[in-house]
Amino acid sequence: MPAELSRPDKHSAITKAAAEMFLAEGFERSSLDQIAHRAGVSKQTIYSHFTDKQALFRAICAELTEKLTIPLRKPRKAGADLASILIRLGEDTLATMLHPAALDLHRLVLSAAARFPDLGRTAYEAGVERMISDLATLLMQQSQLRDGLAQPISNAQARRMAEQFIGMLRGFHQLRGLLGMPAIPAGERKAYVRSCVEMLLRGVAPA
Repeated sequence: MPAELSRPDKHSAITKAAAEMFLAEGFERSSLDQIAHRAGVSKQTIYSHFTDKQALFRAICAELTEKLTIPLRKPRKAGADLASILIRLGEDTLATMLHPAALDLHRLVLSAAARFPDLGRTAYEAGVERMISDLATLLMQQSQLRDGLAQPISNAQARRMAEQFIGMLRGFHQLRGLLGMPAIPAGERKAYVRSCVEMLLRGVAPA
């Protein structure tokens, strides 16, 4: 298959084709033969990259959820306080949640999770759980410095705050995106994020 041998990145071609098929037809109705045809590769080539269709689905989830956690891994501005860090993080995270690739991931997982719960768990652990853990670590570290928080907080408090913050950020914005409704203007989104940060830092309660 000369055309296939000339392809510089079969892995990307396969995952792109698979994501498109899964979205269009659903996980169960999409076959590896269809994905191979769409990607312009042989079925055997898919097997050389992925053991089966579920492994391919997991790879797509991992790649897309990796993008969701990028805001938490960006270098922090030197001297920035916790409120400033959370505002920038919140703006970046909300923008990422509303990106078409993130909305596509959400649709993919929801379409397959009921039939294959382990796929839903995989996506959750790679995306939301990782975001919660990383944000909780940040909050604990900054609380030790009394940055934005009056006293050090426990891991349980930090995780609760992280879940609350991510939940507030998502709000109904993600639902509107999933339903194809237009996002609120950028200025309003920035104001919303600032409000979320203020509520989070005001609402710290004992564990």
